[in-house]
Amino acid sequence: VRMPLSCRFYKEKYPEVEDVVMVNVRSIAEMGAYVHLLEYNNIEGMILLSELSRRRIRSINKLIRVGKTEPVVVIRVDKEKGYIDLSKRRVSAEDVEKCTERFAKAKAVNSILRHVAELLHYENDEQLEDLYQRTAWKFEEKYKKKASAYDFFKQAVLDPSILAECGLDEETKEVLLNNIKRKLTSQAVKIRADIEVACYGYEGIDAVKEALRAGLACSTEDLPIKINLIAPPLYVMTTSTPEKQDGLKALNNAINKIDETIVLMGGVFAIKMAPKVVTATDEAELARQMERAEAENAEIAGDDDEEEEIEGQVYSGGEEEEVDEEEDK
Repeated sequence: VRMPLSCRFYKEKYPEVEDVVMVNVRSIAEMGAYVHLLEYNNIEGMILLSELSRRRIRSINKLIRVGKTEPVVVIRVDKEKGYIDLSKRRVSAEDVEKCTERFAKAKAVNSILRHVAELLHYENDEQLEDLYQRTAWKFEEKYKKKASAYDFFKQAVLDPSILAECGLDEETKEVLLNNIKRKLTSQAVKIRADIEVACYGYEGIDAVKEALRAGLACSTEDLPIKINLIAPPLYVMTTSTPEKQDGLKALNNAINKIDETIVLMGGVFAIKMAPKVVTATDEAELARQMERAEAENAEIAGDDDEEEEIEGQVYSGGEEEEVDEEEDK
Protein backbone atom coordinates (compact mmCIF):
# COMPACT_ATOMS: atom_id res chain seq x y z
CA VAL A 1 0.00 0.00 0.00
CA ARG A 2 1.39 3.38 -1.01
CA MET A 3 1.57 6.07 1.63
CA PRO A 4 -0.87 8.90 0.90
CA LEU A 5 0.98 11.88 -0.60
CA SER A 6 1.34 14.96 1.55
CA CYS A 7 2.42 18.55 1.11
CA ARG A 8 2.43 21.64 3.30
CA PHE A 9 -0.42 24.09 2.64
CA TYR A 10 1.70 27.15 1.82
CA LYS A 11 4.79 27.86 -0.20
CA GLU A 12 6.83 28.75 2.89
CA LYS A 13 8.26 25.74 4.69
CA TYR A 14 8.17 27.53 8.05
CA PRO A 15 5.81 30.10 9.52
CA GLU A 16 7.06 33.57 10.47
CA VAL A 17 7.12 35.01 13.98
CA GLU A 18 3.65 36.40 14.88
CA ASP A 19 1.85 34.10 12.42
CA VAL A 20 -1.16 32.40 13.99
CA VAL A 21 -1.05 28.72 13.05
CA MET A 22 -3.26 25.68 13.57
CA VAL A 23 -1.68 22.91 15.65
CA ASN A 24 -2.62 19.50 16.96
CA VAL A 25 -1.40 18.64 20.45
CA ARG A 26 0.69 15.45 20.42
CA SER A 27 2.10 15.14 23.93
CA ILE A 28 2.61 17.05 27.15
CA ALA A 29 6.04 17.12 28.80
CA GLU A 30 7.91 18.93 31.61
CA MET A 31 8.73 21.91 29.44
CA GLY A 32 5.45 22.27 27.64
CA ALA A 33 3.28 20.72 24.95
CA TYR A 34 4.66 19.20 21.76
CA VAL A 35 2.44 19.91 18.77
CA HIS A 36 2.30 19.35 15.03
CA LEU A 37 1.79 22.37 12.77
CA LEU A 38 -1.01 21.09 10.55
CA GLU A 39 -0.50 23.65 7.78
CA TYR A 40 3.22 22.96 7.54
CA ASN A 41 3.11 19.23 6.88
CA ASN A 42 3.07 18.37 10.58
CA ILE A 43 6.46 19.78 11.53
CA GLU A 44 6.93 19.86 15.29
CA GLY A 45 6.59 22.88 17.52
CA MET A 46 6.36 23.48 21.24
CA ILE A 47 4.05 25.54 23.42
CA LEU A 48 6.12 26.41 26.51
CA LEU A 49 4.28 26.03 29.82
CA SER A 50 4.66 29.74 30.51
CA GLU A 51 2.87 30.45 27.22
CA LEU A 52 -0.20 28.35 28.00
CA SER A 53 -2.18 30.83 30.02
CA ARG A 54 -2.14 34.36 31.39
CA ARG A 55 -3.13 33.06 34.81
CA ARG A 56 -1.29 30.86 37.29
CA ILE A 57 -1.58 27.33 36.02
CA ARG A 58 -3.32 25.02 38.46
CA SER A 59 -4.12 22.17 36.14
CA ILE A 60 -2.50 21.71 32.75
CA ASN A 61 -5.27 19.40 31.58
CA LYS A 62 -7.77 22.21 31.85
CA LEU A 63 -5.72 24.28 29.44
CA ILE A 64 -4.54 21.81 26.88
CA ARG A 65 -5.43 18.29 25.87
CA VAL A 66 -3.62 15.75 23.73
CA GLY A 67 -5.44 15.37 20.42
CA LYS A 68 -6.98 18.84 20.46
CA THR A 69 -6.58 21.10 17.45
CA GLU A 70 -6.30 24.83 18.10
CA PRO A 71 -4.74 28.09 16.89
CA VAL A 72 -1.53 29.34 18.53
CA VAL A 73 0.86 32.16 17.71
CA VAL A 74 4.50 31.71 16.66
CA ILE A 75 6.99 33.44 18.97
CA ARG A 76 10.30 32.03 17.72
CA VAL A 77 11.50 30.13 14.67
CA ASP A 78 14.95 28.63 14.24
CA LYS A 79 14.94 27.33 10.68
CA GLU A 80 18.44 25.86 10.99
CA LYS A 81 17.59 23.69 13.97
CA GLY A 82 13.92 23.34 13.10
CA TYR A 83 12.75 24.74 16.46
CA ILE A 84 9.42 26.52 16.60
CA ASP A 85 8.18 28.05 19.87
CA LEU A 86 4.50 28.83 20.16
CA SER A 87 2.14 30.59 22.52
CA LYS A 88 -1.47 29.92 23.35
CA ARG A 89 -1.95 32.81 25.77
CA ARG A 90 -1.13 35.54 23.24
CA VAL A 91 -3.85 34.50 20.80
CA SER A 92 -6.84 36.86 20.63
CA ALA A 93 -10.41 35.83 19.86
CA GLU A 94 -10.05 37.62 16.54
CA ASP A 95 -6.88 35.62 15.74
CA VAL A 96 -8.75 32.41 16.47
CA GLU A 97 -11.51 33.35 14.07
CA LYS A 98 -9.16 34.36 11.24
CA CYS A 99 -6.91 31.35 11.67
CA THR A 100 -9.84 28.93 11.78
CA GLU A 101 -11.28 30.33 8.57
CA ARG A 102 -7.93 30.36 6.76
CA PHE A 103 -7.18 26.82 7.92
CA ALA A 104 -10.54 25.53 6.68
CA LYS A 105 -9.93 27.08 3.26
CA ALA A 106 -6.33 25.90 2.95
CA LYS A 107 -7.35 22.43 4.10
CA ALA A 108 -10.06 22.27 1.42
CA VAL A 109 -7.49 23.26 -1.24
CA ASN A 110 -5.06 20.66 0.10
CA SER A 111 -7.71 17.98 0.01
CA ILE A 112 -8.56 18.84 -3.63
CA LEU A 113 -4.94 18.80 -4.79
CA ARG A 114 -4.15 15.56 -2.95
CA HIS A 115 -7.12 13.93 -4.57
CA VAL A 116 -6.03 15.13 -8.02
CA ALA A 117 -2.56 13.68 -7.35
CA GLU A 118 -4.14 10.37 -6.42
CA LEU A 119 -6.35 10.22 -9.52
CA LEU A 120 -3.38 11.05 -11.75
CA HIS A 121 -1.29 8.37 -10.02
CA TYR A 122 1.45 10.68 -8.79
CA GLU A 123 4.30 8.66 -7.32
CA ASN A 124 5.84 11.12 -4.90
CA ASP A 125 5.37 14.26 -2.83
CA GLU A 126 7.54 16.27 -5.23
CA GLN A 127 4.93 15.88 -7.95
CA LEU A 128 2.22 17.07 -5.60
CA GLU A 129 4.39 20.03 -4.59
CA ASP A 130 4.87 20.87 -8.26
CA LEU A 131 1.09 20.87 -8.75
CA TYR A 132 0.78 23.19 -5.74
CA GLN A 133 3.49 25.43 -7.19
CA ARG A 134 1.58 25.82 -10.43
CA THR A 135 -1.88 26.27 -8.95
CA ALA A 136 -2.55 27.26 -5.34
CA TRP A 137 0.79 28.87 -4.56
CA LYS A 138 0.82 30.74 -7.84
CA PHE A 139 -2.39 32.56 -6.87
CA GLU A 140 -1.28 33.04 -3.28
CA GLU A 141 2.03 34.58 -4.30
CA LYS A 142 0.37 36.83 -6.81
CA TYR A 143 -2.13 38.14 -4.26
CA LYS A 144 0.17 37.85 -1.24
CA LYS A 145 -2.51 36.07 0.77
CA LYS A 146 -2.42 32.62 2.30
CA ALA A 147 -5.35 30.35 1.40
CA SER A 148 -6.57 32.80 -1.26
CA ALA A 149 -6.37 29.91 -3.75
CA TYR A 150 -9.64 28.74 -2.23
CA ASP A 151 -11.46 31.76 -3.63
CA PHE A 152 -9.85 31.35 -7.06
CA PHE A 153 -10.76 27.68 -7.16
CA LYS A 154 -14.31 28.65 -6.30
CA GLN A 155 -14.42 31.21 -9.12
CA ALA A 156 -13.02 28.62 -11.52
CA VAL A 157 -16.24 26.65 -11.13
CA LEU A 158 -18.03 29.46 -12.99
CA ASP A 159 -15.08 30.63 -15.08
CA PRO A 160 -12.56 27.87 -15.85
CA SER A 161 -10.35 30.31 -17.78
CA ILE A 162 -9.03 31.40 -14.37
CA LEU A 163 -6.87 28.28 -14.45
CA ALA A 164 -5.40 29.16 -17.85
CA GLU A 165 -2.35 30.85 -16.33
CA CYS A 166 -1.46 27.67 -14.41
CA GLY A 167 0.00 26.07 -17.53
CA LEU A 168 -1.50 22.65 -16.81
CA ASP A 169 -1.97 19.92 -19.41
CA GLU A 170 -5.57 19.22 -20.41
CA GLU A 171 -5.97 16.07 -18.34
CA THR A 172 -4.68 17.66 -15.13
CA LYS A 173 -6.83 20.72 -15.71
CA GLU A 174 -9.94 18.62 -16.23
CA VAL A 175 -9.36 16.42 -13.17
CA LEU A 176 -8.66 19.54 -11.09
CA LEU A 177 -11.82 21.30 -12.27
CA ASN A 178 -13.99 18.27 -11.62
CA ASN A 179 -12.59 17.99 -8.13
CA ILE A 180 -13.07 21.66 -7.41
CA LYS A 181 -16.69 21.36 -8.54
CA ARG A 182 -17.26 18.32 -6.38
CA LYS A 183 -15.70 19.82 -3.28
CA LEU A 184 -16.57 23.48 -3.43
CA THR A 185 -20.02 23.82 -4.87
CA SER A 186 -22.04 22.30 -2.06
CA GLN A 187 -20.98 24.41 0.89
CA ALA A 188 -21.67 22.75 4.19
CA VAL A 189 -23.98 24.66 6.50
CA LYS A 190 -23.50 24.53 10.23
CA ILE A 191 -26.51 23.71 12.36
CA ARG A 192 -26.74 24.35 16.06
CA ALA A 193 -29.07 23.72 18.98
CA ASP A 194 -28.78 24.78 22.63
CA ILE A 195 -30.02 22.41 25.31
CA GLU A 196 -30.09 22.21 29.09
CA VAL A 197 -29.39 18.82 30.65
CA ALA A 198 -29.22 18.32 34.39
CA CYS A 199 -29.79 15.70 37.03
CA TYR A 200 -30.10 16.70 40.68
CA GLY A 201 -30.75 13.16 41.83
CA TYR A 202 -28.43 10.37 42.92
CA GLU A 203 -27.05 9.74 39.41
CA GLY A 204 -26.04 13.38 39.02
CA ILE A 205 -23.27 14.04 36.54
CA ASP A 206 -23.16 10.40 35.44
CA ALA A 207 -26.72 10.67 34.21
CA VAL A 208 -25.82 13.80 32.26
CA LYS A 209 -22.81 12.09 30.65
CA GLU A 210 -24.89 9.04 29.84
CA ALA A 211 -27.55 11.19 28.16
CA LEU A 212 -25.01 13.16 26.13
CA ARG A 213 -23.38 9.93 24.98
CA ALA A 214 -26.77 8.67 23.85
CA GLY A 215 -27.12 11.79 21.71
CA LEU A 216 -23.61 11.38 20.32
CA ALA A 217 -24.39 7.82 19.34
CA CYS A 218 -26.51 9.39 16.55
CA SER A 219 -23.34 10.87 15.05
CA THR A 220 -22.20 9.46 11.69
CA GLU A 221 -19.27 10.21 9.42
CA ASP A 222 -21.50 12.25 7.10
CA LEU A 223 -23.29 13.99 9.93
CA PRO A 224 -20.80 14.34 12.78
CA ILE A 225 -22.45 15.66 15.92
CA LYS A 226 -20.52 17.57 18.56
CA ILE A 227 -21.63 18.64 22.02
CA ASN A 228 -19.85 21.39 23.94
CA LEU A 229 -20.38 22.48 27.50
CA ILE A 230 -20.98 26.22 27.81
CA ALA A 231 -21.67 26.23 31.55
CA PRO A 232 -23.76 23.62 33.37
CA PRO A 233 -26.57 22.89 32.62
CA LEU A 234 -26.18 24.53 29.18
CA TYR A 235 -24.74 22.59 26.26
CA VAL A 236 -24.50 23.45 22.59
CA MET A 237 -24.89 20.80 19.87
CA THR A 238 -23.56 21.28 16.36
CA THR A 239 -23.31 19.43 13.08
CA SER A 240 -22.40 20.50 9.56
CA THR A 241 -23.68 19.15 6.27
CA PRO A 242 -24.37 20.37 2.72
CA GLU A 243 -28.01 19.33 3.16
CA LYS A 244 -29.72 21.59 5.68
CA GLN A 245 -32.73 19.29 6.20
CA ASP A 246 -30.52 16.28 6.98
CA GLY A 247 -28.67 18.29 9.58
CA LEU A 248 -31.83 19.53 11.26
CA LYS A 249 -33.20 16.00 11.34
CA ALA A 250 -29.97 14.56 12.77
CA LEU A 251 -29.84 17.10 15.61
CA ASN A 252 -33.53 16.59 16.39
CA ASN A 253 -32.99 12.83 16.62
CA ALA A 254 -30.02 13.30 18.92
CA ILE A 255 -32.01 15.76 21.05
CA ASN A 256 -34.83 13.23 21.47
CA LYS A 257 -32.33 10.58 22.53
CA ILE A 258 -30.78 12.88 25.14
CA ASP A 259 -34.24 13.88 26.38
CA GLU A 260 -35.43 10.26 26.74
CA THR A 261 -32.23 9.15 28.46
CA ILE A 262 -31.98 11.92 31.03
CA VAL A 263 -35.69 11.76 31.91
CA LEU A 264 -35.45 7.99 32.42
CA MET A 265 -32.60 8.60 34.84
CA GLY A 266 -34.62 11.14 36.79
CA GLY A 267 -33.04 14.24 35.29
CA VAL A 268 -34.47 17.28 33.52
CA PHE A 269 -34.21 18.45 29.94
CA ALA A 270 -35.04 21.65 28.09
CA ILE A 271 -34.46 22.97 24.58
CA LYS A 272 -33.12 26.54 24.82
CA MET A 273 -32.75 26.99 21.08
CA ALA A 274 -34.19 24.56 18.56
CA PRO A 275 -31.83 23.38 15.77
CA LYS A 276 -31.16 26.17 13.26
CA VAL A 277 -28.57 27.15 10.67
CA VAL A 278 -25.85 29.34 12.17
CA THR A 279 -23.92 32.12 10.49
CA ALA A 280 -20.29 33.11 10.94
CA THR A 281 -21.37 35.80 13.41
CA ASP A 282 -23.21 33.26 15.57
CA GLU A 283 -20.09 31.10 15.41
CA ALA A 284 -17.84 33.90 16.60
CA GLU A 285 -20.26 34.74 19.41
CA LEU A 286 -20.31 31.08 20.49
CA ALA A 287 -16.50 30.96 20.49
CA ARG A 288 -16.46 34.05 22.70
CA GLN A 289 -19.05 32.54 25.04
CA MET A 290 -16.98 29.41 25.39
CA GLU A 291 -13.80 31.41 26.06
CA ARG A 292 -15.64 33.30 28.79
CA ALA A 293 -17.09 30.13 30.29
CA GLU A 294 -13.65 28.50 30.23
CA ALA A 295 -12.10 31.50 31.96
CA GLU A 296 -14.83 31.50 34.62
CA ASN A 297 -14.51 27.77 35.14
CA ALA A 298 -10.76 28.15 35.53
CA GLU A 299 -11.31 30.77 38.24
CA ILE A 300 -13.88 28.77 40.16
CA ALA A 301 -12.42 25.35 39.65
CA GLY A 302 -9.11 25.78 41.44
CA ASP A 303 -7.52 22.41 41.94
CA ASP A 304 -10.55 20.17 42.10
CA ASP A 305 -9.86 17.55 39.49
CA GLU A 306 -13.07 15.73 40.31
CA GLU A 307 -14.94 17.43 37.51
CA GLU A 308 -11.92 17.31 35.22
CA GLU A 309 -13.55 14.90 32.88
CA ILE A 310 -16.51 16.95 31.83
CA GLU A 311 -15.15 20.51 32.30
CA GLY A 312 -14.97 22.29 28.98
CA GLN A 313 -14.86 18.96 27.25
CA VAL A 314 -15.71 18.69 23.62
CA TYR A 315 -17.77 15.65 23.02
CA SER A 316 -17.58 14.59 19.44
CA GLY A 317 -19.00 11.62 17.69
CA GLY A 318 -16.31 9.90 15.68
CA GLU A 319 -12.75 11.15 15.70
CA GLU A 320 -12.96 14.74 14.57
CA GLU A 321 -9.23 15.03 14.11
CA GLU A 322 -9.14 12.43 11.37
CA VAL A 323 -7.72 14.70 8.69
CA ASP A 324 -10.13 13.93 5.88
CA GLU A 325 -8.20 10.95 4.44
CA GLU A 326 -11.47 9.07 4.34
CA GLU A 327 -13.65 11.53 2.50
CA ASP A 328 -11.20 11.73 -0.36
CA LYS A 329 -11.67 8.18 -1.44
